[in-house]
Amino acid sequence: MISGAQIPRRIAVGAAITLSLLLVWTTRLRPFPWERPAQMVYGPPDPPAHVVDYLEQAYSVAEPAPGHYQYTGLREACDHAPDADDDTPFLNCVGMVAGITSIVAQVKVCLKMAVDTGSHLVLPRMPLRSSEDLTAFNFLNDEAYMAYDEWFDADHLRRVLGRACPRMRIVHPAELEDGGGGGSIEVKHRWSVSVDQALGYRKAQSYFWAGRPFKNWFDEQYLRLRFLNNANPNKDPIKRGITVVNIDSEFLLFRITDDPTGRELHLWNDLSHLVRFREQPRQIVHNLLQKLPRPYYGVHFRVENDTIWSSLENQLKVDLDALDLAWNRFGKPGLQKPLVYLACGDQVQVEKFVEAGAARGWEVTHKWKLAKDDPATTQMINSLAFDFQGVVDMGIMVRAQFFFGITGSAFSSTIAHLRDVTGRYRGSSFDVWDDEGAASHLFFEGDTQYACCL
Repeated sequence: MISGAQIPRRIAVGAAITLSLLLVWTTRLRPFPWERPAQMVYGPPDPPAHVVDYLEQAYSVAEPAPGHYQYTGLREACDHAPDADDDTPFLNCVGMVAGITSIVAQVKVCLKMAVDTGSHLVLPRMPLRSSEDLTAFNFLNDEAYMAYDEWFDADHLRRVLGRACPRMRIVHPAELEDGGGGGSIEVKHRWSVSVDQALGYRKAQSYFWAGRPFKNWFDEQYLRLRFLNNANPNKDPIKRGITVVNIDSEFLLFRITDDPTGRELHLWNDLSHLVRFREQPRQIVHNLLQKLPRPYYGVHFRVENDTIWSSLENQLKVDLDALDLAWNRFGKPGLQKPLVYLACGDQVQVEKFVEAGAARGWEVTHKWKLAKDDPATTQMINSLAFDFQGVVDMGIMVRAQFFFGITGSAFSSTIAHLRDVTGRYRGSSFDVWDDEGAASHLFFEGDTQYACCL
């Protein structure tokens, strides 16, 4: 027989169990942190905050508001760099060639070398490759070389470095007496060092990292050059001026992810924001974004005349299959499909994608199509060299709802890095849970180191 005291106890236990089940059930209505949400919302009109920061610094039509983006990684690195003195060299980065995103990566390598060593900076000159033959990098064609301010916004670079790295002096090559522009800055020494001299270094194999600092190697090389100069009996004892050190700004030089503190990556991401594009491509991006009638998926269709990756036919198939997969998995039933914006520098090839996309139910657009009723914007697009047209596509790709590219392309990998809140592409958003709006998928096309070092 159950006593009167046992009845309330059983009622209390039953109520506790019911309450526990209710709490589990209501909590289960929310996805566990390791589960992918049923819907992911990306892109226009509200891209993730880290993408907004990048677009403001690199692509805004108006000058970025001072202090909005803090450049804390850059400030910290410059604060820890050695103080400048009369013997502090000016780095002059050379050997920089290839397409626009590879050039951007090499500029970032150059800036990081200067920041790490506490050096001053000569703004680099790079050759613009041929827009007709994309394999012609013009490395030996002096007429194709353009100074930094013809590639990027040098005023932005000076403003930010002036605030974050006030000890760093920046000079234009035309300001140097031996720079070919009749400059007035005297050059006492012009020396050269090469990372090829670093023990175990292999070209295009990332070498320097937190455990093998570039500063240590550079300081040894610079000390050696100064010793050799001082030991030279024929040196001019009264010569005055700055010391310029030429150094190759090698592609993929730094292993920026091999740092458990994260400082290297923080600095690297800040350097991405430091490279701001010139006014014309920024204005074109602004104009084209106003013409996009609805959210869009971005596809890098890498089929121009220098392609060494998969064929046009293969890229068409895998891109369209991936578009269908993304919409089936993340799209909202009953709503219109997003547009597909195609990044491609070949007007003939883009029409093949437009036709194939329409057959699969996708409306495909591109820069020329968006601007077809806007003669001024069309003229601006067509007046740009191939690589600066790529700057336009890049600005639109970064803020797409979903982005598709290939691992063998610096352009695709750079965009995937910029879209991720960490600054690194962590893998396909089809496979990696993504709560920060990265929304990217790169098709594997060759073994590269881009994931760590662009």
